Amino acid sequence: MEDITKAREALDAAAVAESLNTDDGVVAPPVLASDLLLYPYQLYKLRLAGADAVTLVAGALESKDLLYLTKIAKTVQLQVVASVTSEVQIDMLTKLGAGSIVAMVVSNRDLETFDFDDSGEQALSLLRSEALAAFREKHGDDVPILVEGRVGIVESAEGDSVAYVQALKDAGAFGAIVGGGMATVDEEEVAKSIASWTV
Repeated sequence: MEDITKAREALDAAAVAESLNTDDGVVAPPVLASDLLLYPYQLYKLRLAGADAVTLVAGALESKDLLYLTKIAKTVQLQVVASVTSEVQIDMLTKLGAGSIVAMVVSNRDLETFDFDDSGEQALSLLRSEALAAFREKHGDDVPILVEGRVGIVESAEGDSVAYVQALKDAGAFGAIVGGGMATVDEEEVAKSIASWTV
């Protein structure tokens, strides 16, 4: 919690300093708390610490718990980003009411081993699944779909990460979450991969 409080204080201070310099009313960016959240008290503590949004891992929750936590999050004015690794988990999100989540993260992670699918097929198959089509039919295009897990590292059949990113975009991904794995890749390749999201 202390990390979130420090991050919020730093962001607020930076926003105030920027606002004083430019008079444009800059507001601090939101803080997303990404942790394994299983209990309601965690949401209350994160909100009190200054978090604006939380990530809920659908695979770690039963349907009733996911519903309960999204309702509590809404009550305490926390936005919810839901992370999924299977069609069953997407079905769980489809059952939620409109506005329960603000974004979905389709992950290339295996929740049993915590390894990543280095082929990237897991995310692609979920993006192309009937479960995601049903989710979009119910919730519309208002919920952006992001992809995480080796994005920018995974190479397509054509042999480059840019083609994989293009396949994700073609399948309906709005953006990607990239992490420390990018540090293991050639800088020029990383730049091409990230730039391909904006093309």
